[in-house]
Amino acid sequence: MNFRKCEGNRRLPCSLNHLIPLLLCAGLVASPGEAFAEIPRGVFSLSPAGGACKSAVLSNSNVVGVSIRQSWMDLEPSEGVFNWAFLDSEVARVATAGKQISLRISSQAGKPAWVTTAITSAGGSFYTFDDNGVPTTIPVFWDPTFLAKKTAMIAAMGAHFSKNPAIKIISVSFANASSEDWNVPHTSSEVTQWLNLGYTSQKMLDAGKRVIDATMTAFPNQYVTLAVAGNGHAGATGNLDPDACYVARNAVQAARTSWPGRLIVQINSLSTFNPVAPGPDDSVWHLLWDSRPDVAGQMLLWCYGDTTYRVNGGVISNPSLVLPKAIAAGASYGMKFVEIYQTDVVNLPPAIGYAQDALTGLGGPGPSPRPPAMAAPAAPTGLQAQP
Repeated sequence: MNFRKCEGNRRLPCSLNHLIPLLLCAGLVASPGEAFAEIPRGVFSLSPAGGACKSAVLSNSNVVGVSIRQSWMDLEPSEGVFNWAFLDSEVARVATAGKQISLRISSQAGKPAWVTTAITSAGGSFYTFDDNGVPTTIPVFWDPTFLAKKTAMIAAMGAHFSKNPAIKIISVSFANASSEDWNVPHTSSEVTQWLNLGYTSQKMLDAGKRVIDATMTAFPNQYVTLAVAGNGHAGATGNLDPDACYVARNAVQAARTSWPGRLIVQINSLSTFNPVAPGPDDSVWHLLWDSRPDVAGQMLLWCYGDTTYRVNGGVISNPSLVLPKAIAAGASYGMKFVEIYQTDVVNLPPAIGYAQDALTGLGGPGPSPRPPAMAAPAAPTGLQAQP
């Protein structure tokens, strides 16, 4: 299954031909393929949430764009009252530097306390799970109050930013238990709790459609990117969905049917140990492959200074070599752009140059960049060093 844009030309009656220029000027008719002819290609520097983009990023010719992030609680500290200062400042700085912009609002971990209060007051349901050792409680993804508050925020964002030509991409999420990455906890006990709270695949798809439609409507001039993953599937009883990628696959298909040429499918776990393209059948990587050409990625983590070497599967290696290897893997899936953590963009410039070339089709077999000026940390216990 390969979701592709279909563009066609239909001949209009002669009596209508003279109206086309006027309608185009008025913005009432869009020529197919013109408004969204090109997805940005290359390196996007991923800024920290609420953090300013570094000058070294803005001056780097190998960086095509910047992903600006902020928490919902900082954007809308009280219902209907927005603080645009940070986003306005960052958007202006990045646009002035000639970079393209992606916007991402942390709508789960970063949601305001007033949203939780409203859900509680309305008798909503909550789900509790262990988030890397931290007990965490969130509203169920399909909670109507949560969705109403979230889509209202999205509408306000669109009213404020949709006409800015520097803003090219808007991130959307609906199955995100912590960050904006796709994350539906799915151990055996977690699945039981979801089912007890009324989980169904259709509820998830309905929630996804509502959030995606709201984002597409609020940002008619931008691409919308959805990070996808699986919900786990043991192949027996106790599964959330008919298969691990059922919700993601059908959400993508529905969005592309309703909004042709607008949705980018993204995986936010790019590393050196991802499966070789096209990925195993029924895996999220195969879903990405089937979703070409409008696909993208985000690094699993930063490489520079990470003593756990998570991007390299825990195996020690020079970060100047790990990052290009991961980028090459992403390019093999046809990723148009990859979000790379700002610390890598600043500290690994040769690797960033390789990444830009690889993602724009200019790359060779791979670089041999000079190791960064940093002391090599000791190997984590039980891990084998790699030359």
